[in-house]
Parts: sequence; C-alpha cells; structure tokens
Amino acid sequence: MIKIIKGTYGHYDGRKVIPIKESDGPQSFALEIEERLVKKGVAIYVEAEAIPAESTQKSDARRPEYSAEMKLAELKEIAAAYGVNASKAKSKAEVIGAIDAARTEAEDLDDEEPPAVDAAMPE
Repeated sequence: MIKIIKGTYGHYDGRKVIPIKESDGPQSFALEIEERLVKKGVAIYVEAEAIPAESTQKSDARRPEYSAEMKLAELKEIAAAYGVNASKAKSKAEVIGAIDAARTEAEDLDDEEPPAVDAAMPE
C-alpha cells in the first residue's frame, strides 16, 4: 500500500485513467506499480492499519463530490476524474449532467458480478 506524495499518478483501471493525488490518501496497486512509484520518489509505503475504515468503502476519493455552487472550471476538473470530456460544455448544468451519467455508470459497474469463468472440457 502506498500514498502519493508528489504530483498526480494516472492509474489505468482497464477502462479509463483515474488521477490519483496526495489528497486521495493511501492506495493499493499491483506490487510492480507500487515499487516503481516509490523508487521514482512520487510515493511512499504506508501501513494498511493506518487507513481509516471510511476510506475503504466504495465511494472513495477516486469519486470526488461536486455541487452546482462550484465554478465551471472546478466541475470540468471533477468531470475529468470521472473520465468525462467536458471541455466543450458551456454551462454547469451540462457538466453536472455528464458527471451524473458517468457516476451512475460507474456505480452500476461496481455492482456487477464478474463473469463466471470455467475451464473448458478437453475434446
């Protein structure tokens, strides 16, 4: 388990790149990725016990909160964290709608059961 201490790490989750920053707290990745980030000096190792219980829930720091009171530029940054390209959006309502759609899709994917994979019978 590591914690980013410099810059932003773009973690590819199989569908999109998720920005991981220092403010996101401790994260767990593949051992090779953790070793590489620590070696480059952008992350440090942390103990698993040091993580508060609420940070292990599904609604983690990778899904930042947002509201209509935020500035358009802030909403566009959050949209990027959800994998939404909101660069052409002209209003907060457009960006919030796109974020809501992406958030709903992400929550639906979190709730899906992984496909059952069985070994094939020899012929």
